Amino acid sequence: MNTAPTSRLGQLPSYVRIWVRHGHFGKKKDGRGFPPPEGHGEDIWVFGHRRTNQIIYSFDKTLNGFHDLKQLPFNGKKTKPAKLRKDYWSPFAHISFPAGQGSIGRSVFQKLRELKHLHEVAWDDDFRYKNPEEFSEADRKRVAQQKEKGNMNHRPIRTREERGIALNAQKPNSIADIASVLSGAGRGNKIVLPEDAEGAEKKLLDVKVSWANDQDKEYAQKWSENVTHGLFEKPSYISNEPEKKEGQGKAPEPVAE
Repeated sequence: MNTAPTSRLGQLPSYVRIWVRHGHFGKKKDGRGFPPPEGHGEDIWVFGHRRTNQIIYSFDKTLNGFHDLKQLPFNGKKTKPAKLRKDYWSPFAHISFPAGQGSIGRSVFQKLRELKHLHEVAWDDDFRYKNPEEFSEADRKRVAQQKEKGNMNHRPIRTREERGIALNAQKPNSIADIASVLSGAGRGNKIVLPEDAEGAEKKLLDVKVSWANDQDKEYAQKWSENVTHGLFEKPSYISNEPEKKEGQGKAPEPVAE
């Protein structure tokens, strides 16, 4: 014979405790982790792949084969290398901030990483189509045939492999992102120095960008006045460099940054 069910009124305090948040009156602990080392964030190195134009941002002058490899997404078969080869990767840009402004450099680094990820995952339908410089001979014939039929808007579609290659080539986008972030664009951009007076014109932190190839900066439409440009100690290419005459034995003068 089953006994009569007991009253559940005794369980009410336990239910109340579930929904009531306990108050914490203890002293707030300091932030976790260790403080960043001195000078951390004052230098940002931008590495590029010589063949695929893939991009890696780093605080160090040399790449880390474990952590930096995580910045490369998987865009299809054979689009992500198994390791970072030194003969393929080299820095093409160096962003340097004034001493003691590492926190601003870390903020810029974060925004560049976020924009890079956005380019890799948030592309529109127009990205599915080839650009004219990517047309093969068969594509040109097909476009000409479609024009004869009256279809003037025909565009060849990229294959899955070609789309992965195009997604890897982020060098032009990264240079445009650098110019945009250093100009103070974006909410919460710390490169915009705080002003005491309301409505005052925003003041940007002075930054220097050095290039391995001074033509790379032309990927950006415009650079703000707070950015000064220079060259690496051993640049890979210098535009408008006078050609060395035959028989001239003088060594080229070093390029001053």
